[in-house]
Amino acid sequence: MKITRLSMISIAAIIVAGANITTAFAQELIEEIVVTARHRQESLQETPIAITAFDSAKIEAAGITDVHDFINLTPNFLARETFRAGVTFLTIRGITTGQQGFAPISYIVDGVKASSLDAVNQGVLFDLERIEVLKGPQSALYGAGAIAGAVNVITKKPTDEFEGQVRLGYAEGDDYTFKGSISGPIIEDTLRFRLSGYYRNTDGLINTTTGDDLDFEEQGALRGRLLFTPNDTVNLELRVAYSEMNAGAARQEVFNDISLLNTFNSQTQARRGILGKENRDTLDFSAKIDIELPFATLTSITGYHDMDQDLYGSASWIRPPALGEPPIISLFGPILGENAVEPTTGFGPAGPTGDIVDNFQDLVDDFEIFTQDVRLTSHSEGRIRWVAGFEYIDREIINGLAVGTLNPQNTSLPFIDRFDERNDEIWGVYVHVSFDVTEDLELTLSGRYDEDDYSTRLFNPETGATLSLLDENGMPVDKLAATDSKFQPKVTLSYDFTENLHAYLTYSEGYRFGFFNTGNLTNPEETKNYEFGLKSALFDGKAVFNAAVFYIDYSNQQITTISSRPPFRLTNNIPESEILGFEIETTFHVTEELALSAGVGYLDTEISELDRRLDAVPEVTANVALDYVQPIGNGAEVFGRFGWRHQDGFILKSGQFEVHAVDFLDIRLGMRKDNWFITGFAKNMLDEQFATDATFFGVYYVRSYSPPSSLGVEVGYRF
Repeated sequence: MKITRLSMISIAAIIVAGANITTAFAQELIEEIVVTARHRQESLQETPIAITAFDSAKIEAAGITDVHDFINLTPNFLARETFRAGVTFLTIRGITTGQQGFAPISYIVDGVKASSLDAVNQGVLFDLERIEVLKGPQSALYGAGAIAGAVNVITKKPTDEFEGQVRLGYAEGDDYTFKGSISGPIIEDTLRFRLSGYYRNTDGLINTTTGDDLDFEEQGALRGRLLFTPNDTVNLELRVAYSEMNAGAARQEVFNDISLLNTFNSQTQARRGILGKENRDTLDFSAKIDIELPFATLTSITGYHDMDQDLYGSASWIRPPALGEPPIISLFGPILGENAVEPTTGFGPAGPTGDIVDNFQDLVDDFEIFTQDVRLTSHSEGRIRWVAGFEYIDREIINGLAVGTLNPQNTSLPFIDRFDERNDEIWGVYVHVSFDVTEDLELTLSGRYDEDDYSTRLFNPETGATLSLLDENGMPVDKLAATDSKFQPKVTLSYDFTENLHAYLTYSEGYRFGFFNTGNLTNPEETKNYEFGLKSALFDGKAVFNAAVFYIDYSNQQITTISSRPPFRLTNNIPESEILGFEIETTFHVTEELALSAGVGYLDTEISELDRRLDAVPEVTANVALDYVQPIGNGAEVFGRFGWRHQDGFILKSGQFEVHAVDFLDIRLGMRKDNWFITGFAKNMLDEQFATDATFFGVYYVRSYSPPSSLGVEVGYRF
């Protein structure tokens, strides 16, 4: 189904009309959501930022377990997972990212910034209190990298009373999951703990032509939190998390005809000689201390993140031919196969070293990141409210890239084996002030200065010895270095027309640092954002209706292209682009048992001086969800959720590829009684798939793609 601009406007009109239904249909009060988008607790409806928020009840009802789940419930947000878990490209309000660059958002978990694209998708999300998706540049408060927004993930805190839960799940692909948590006091009113765990083991849903599993996964994760409150003025929180994942990777499909880009059947089913595998080990530690001063709260958040990743898989994505078949011409030459007899030379399994059996890729992407944020936050009372802070980030990144061939003796013959070390030293200072001009008019002024001194060097992984690089003048140097800096302002006027109707007008600037990609420098990028927003509560708080319209002047968009020649990954900048769009979101209770939520996002993008839109930007994204709860007696109730997501088609690789539009349907049905519950679910029930990335290598086309449908069940117990 293709949604045209006219029908998109019709959807928006229906949503607006729905928000004005008579009070006879709005029976249940919508619970207020409190967010911390501006580093203090505020009502979602009174915060002058476009925010899509998910509290614990909505996370539970929607079955949110990873970043794709909440992104698919957010208008103008798109996630594209490609050849490995760490390369999940995000597009929000038309702004995406280049490979090995910073994400277009700041991704913060319990106050600690992830500070790398790879750390955004760490696998499962579990035991969560809230997710806040802030749209539009948030650089003035969250720093360079929040060029298109920010995501705050808040996990559940330790509790004063003992509580816990256990969940067991099973889904197609022999997909077994376990989730559990326990929390309570160690010393009453002083020291509390929370321990959460997760384990998953699945064969996967995608098979090769020979029945091998491509998307298998085994992941375990453990998170612990301690909350120490020795008195009324000091809170100390320690958090540690560890996860380990072994999963299928490099599962791209190959096809010879571009018309098959949007086809998902036996014509495009993966053939594979080498089954790809990725290992990821992640350790996170943070310490947060809040000290109440007479005039403000002093907050210090220290974070440490260590992620080790390696991937080994096919670089031809083709299964070697069987005995007697002619060789396949791949990206790096003919593939003969272990049992193949090459028709010209007659060489077979015992042929001389150098006969190509298959092509391989061996990747290393490791991160070690230290973060420190110190800020003062004034108390919420008073006509002037402010935040002032300092942030420091130190990143060390190792990128290893080996590509080559395998001979019949299964010996690797790399023709490129490159290791780069990249370093970033980032610091920033920020001030955020809100002033009540009148009882109804608030003026907010924010500003932040960020600077990044970054460098890269090429080295021998065996000895650590530095190897020469060529600078912009073609001269050999030991390392390449650059410095980026920017002041990022934000001005917001917000006005309360009534207690339940708020409007805001914002000018903000976004910024993202440049980066080195296999020695290639990509320049920093900037945005200027003009936005008008409206937030309203209807029928005495029984319904909400929020909308925002915005224009973005986009400079130096970072873009990555993949090549069949070394170093394979090249980055450059698109000088000028424009983005015009809007978002509408509404929620209301039709009856006490039935709630409807809906949203639509629209983006009109254009690259100046080129007659095309930006890559990876659907024009329209839309969501509709129905949530139903019905008591059935004896303390039991049944519940269900119907969720639909429409995603327009988009282009990739400067318009070389036209990805088709898709519609996703998710259904959840269950029953709960006392502390027990059981839920059946269908993800992507229509079995829709789309290409998340595509490249033409001069020999054939290669694409990454979204997963197929999945059915499953989960049973749980709370205590």
